[in-house]
Amino acid sequence: MHRQIYHISLLTAFAVAALLSSACSADDNSGLSNNPADDQQPVAFDATMADGLEAETRAVPNVMDVAGLKSSDGFGVFACYTGLHKYGDVDAQPDFMYNQKVAWNNGTSKWTYSPLKYWPNGEGEVDGSTGELSHYVSFMAYAPYSDMSTGNAGYCIPSMSYQHEVGNPWITYCLHTNPANQVDLLYATPLLNRTKQSTAGSLSFEFQHALACVGNEVTVTASNEMKTYLNGLRVGGVNRVELVLKTFSITYTLTEKGRLVLWSSNGKPHWETINSESGLVTRTINYTVPADKVLYSYNGTATATDYTDADHGVFYIPIHMANHYQTAVATLTYEIRTCDSGDNLLSTVEPGAKVSAPVVLSNYDDAYQPGKNLTLTFRVKND
Repeated sequence: MHRQIYHISLLTAFAVAALLSSACSADDNSGLSNNPADDQQPVAFDATMADGLEAETRAVPNVMDVAGLKSSDGFGVFACYTGLHKYGDVDAQPDFMYNQKVAWNNGTSKWTYSPLKYWPNGEGEVDGSTGELSHYVSFMAYAPYSDMSTGNAGYCIPSMSYQHEVGNPWITYCLHTNPANQVDLLYATPLLNRTKQSTAGSLSFEFQHALACVGNEVTVTASNEMKTYLNGLRVGGVNRVELVLKTFSITYTLTEKGRLVLWSSNGKPHWETINSESGLVTRTINYTVPADKVLYSYNGTATATDYTDADHGVFYIPIHMANHYQTAVATLTYEIRTCDSGDNLLSTVEPGAKVSAPVVLSNYDDAYQPGKNLTLTFRVKND
């Protein structure tokens, strides 16, 4: 996942019916049977993270990687059988596998599922262009697995396309009401037009992050203008001046629901809005600021100690709706203090100053690309 860092000044607004000649089903004798024959080969799976994302840290908690998949309910698979026709050339539905749960078996150290499925053997008509008994099957997957009933995965993935729905499989994602229970949704690069003849060993799904993340790393610091202003307050009997952070919070306004379609004409999954349900919701993160957190002090020598937090990121659905902007509004209170020559507290120049800065996510490059991680720095100004 690619990380982008943005700097925002406070007080400044930003912003199947598959075509089969013999009308095959998952239970007949066309090669889709669950019953093995001497020449049948079981369909097996493996899972990896794309581009080294397995070790990538994003929003905390509940970042998903291969280790997380193995310790959770695994991933869900949709598989469409299209006979001699390639996926996309004909109407298809997930008649070979529908939301098939694939979970890690610690005993065998393999990804397993039940009932076991076998590759079509190639009975049927010959492909006129190749002379082969192709019998294509196309596979798509998401994670973590959801049966849409209980738990965080069921809450965040509350619906999906029907088993006999013609078209590209899809799932719905919903932001959890509690950011601590958010689910890091993954999707796999589709494995299209696979055959028994062309597949050796396991089908390996390469998973990627479907959501974007904002605010997992947040910094509050004094701007250069503020430092100059503080330095200028050190006159007469004033020995030291300091900028003290008192409170800090971020309120996010985010798209609540979106539809992730697991294949499109460009060969990749993509997000769609849900016209009747893609409303906006708010989620507020209140940070625990250490007592009397001094961001900057000056007594002839400057000392800066930024406030940082790396544990409270939130996921958001990377889709943009016209006039429905996804935003993050940071609000903080601070004090400016002066100390006398004895280095004791003399007075508070600005007690409890409260300032806010809105950040419009769409203002930043690629903010609506899956896997993006927006890291925020807020600089306190002196105006």
